[in-house]
Amino acid sequence: MKMNPKYAENIIVLTKYKKLFRWFVTEKDIWFLDMRKLVAAYIYNGFEIHNPDDFSDRYNISIVNEDTAEEFLYRISEFEANNEELRKSLLQRTNDHISEMTPSLYVDFDEKKLISYYPEPASYEVYVPDNWVGTYEEFTEQIPRDYRYWIVNGHNAFFSARE
Repeated sequence: MKMNPKYAENIIVLTKYKKLFRWFVTEKDIWFLDMRKLVAAYIYNGFEIHNPDDFSDRYNISIVNEDTAEEFLYRISEFEANNEELRKSLLQRTNDHISEMTPSLYVDFDEKKLISYYPEPASYEVYVPDNWVGTYEEFTEQIPRDYRYWIVNGHNAFFSARE
């Protein structure tokens, strides 16, 4: 795993593209799928954006959707993580840092939806591409069992860590 989850900085994201599920641990800011909407919101709220058409921080992809997913996922492939890496990282955390290991986003390019459970006010679900659905809800039960890295020996490590 190239990057470790860190609360409010680096997040864990599950993607689904062409029926393939993949985990990523990346900086949080690249997951505002429609950066044009985000920039417009900043401008509307009185912030000065010096170069509103510069999306070089995200590989010059202003909108990540079903049409740009392949390129975007290729560009971030070095940040992919597998279940074992995530499980190992989870088991090494103290109870104080267990929340860093909770998945923050589920981005389903096949169904055109983003589900956020990011704990800070960021509203990823608001900045989704046109014709997508964005929601804020707990989504771990929607993740296929084979991808639930927090299940260790049949037990949910998130719950046992809090007890």
